[in-house]
Amino acid sequence: MVSAILVKEGALTRRQKEYIFLACSADNLSTYCVTAHCEIVRMLGIEGPEPEQIALDHTASDILDSEKALLNVAVKLNNHPREVSSADIDELRAHGFADQHILEMVIMVGLAKFANFVAFGLGTVPDFDASNVMQRLGLAPDSIQSEKKLNPLRDSLPLIKDEDADLVSRTRSGDLDAFDELVRRHQQRIYRTLVAIVRNPEEAEDGLQNVFLSAFQHIGNFQGNSKFLTWLTRIAINEGTGRMRTRKEIENLGETSEDDVPFRPRDVTAWGANPEDVYSRAELRQKVEQALLTLPAKYRIPVMLRDLEQFTAEQTAQALEITVPALKSRLLRGRLMLREALAPAMGRRAANV
Repeated sequence: MVSAILVKEGALTRRQKEYIFLACSADNLSTYCVTAHCEIVRMLGIEGPEPEQIALDHTASDILDSEKALLNVAVKLNNHPREVSSADIDELRAHGFADQHILEMVIMVGLAKFANFVAFGLGTVPDFDASNVMQRLGLAPDSIQSEKKLNPLRDSLPLIKDEDADLVSRTRSGDLDAFDELVRRHQQRIYRTLVAIVRNPEEAEDGLQNVFLSAFQHIGNFQGNSKFLTWLTRIAINEGTGRMRTRKEIENLGETSEDDVPFRPRDVTAWGANPEDVYSRAELRQKVEQALLTLPAKYRIPVMLRDLEQFTAEQTAQALEITVPALKSRLLRGRLMLREALAPAMGRRAANV
């Protein structure tokens, strides 16, 4: 739906479509969708006022009167469809909008409303800092009532706890069986992290021993400010990058540098069927992991931790010692690189199914 309605070129521009999505999402108090598309507008390089201003009050923003009229009708259609009259349509036509423009506006309102309700139904919370959007929408970030309005399922979401806390405490007290359990619990994930960095299974196995030896030696320094697995992953990243330095293959894993120009995929061939319908889960993961190893380290490691190992954005940023915005920039570029690496095989296989 997004590809066919939002991304596909039509009578309305991508800017106009994104503005409709923002205005309707704000009208529905969908913090997730507003925040997500504010980021998308910035990443696309769409010129104009700050996207939060469009969400807050498009009538006070520095956009064309014709665009304000378009958003007025879109918001009216979003929450009061029965009040939309022929006079509203005539006004849009007076601003130069043809029937095709108006039809696309109606479809965009439907897409925004659908996306907003899906987000609410899933109990989705923004995977980034939404406080700026909440503030600009006139909602106090610290207000419990506002949070409940924006995310009605928030109270039903369980608090994230470190499931390793008891084992870590026992290990500090000298319980070797507890540490052995920590090793069994996390050795596969740490091994995959090392493989993603050094791209050599045998070297990753050697590094795995060093990671757990270092963790055991320094577990007394673990303060619990992050989950144990995040701390352990940081040790693995240090081990892997140290090995790369020895081979003189080290890449900058710090904050985004000036050479991080936008990545523009060359292969945008549609894959056809959902990849999980084409391959079994095991085959798909193998394909993804193989393609992932072709990416530069500063992109493959964030993608591996965030998408394959299911770390949260905050955990991934902590492990890499970068900011969440820097992480998101790398994830976007890494996912585009990964998609291009997978596209030829996935496209061919999907065409044969």
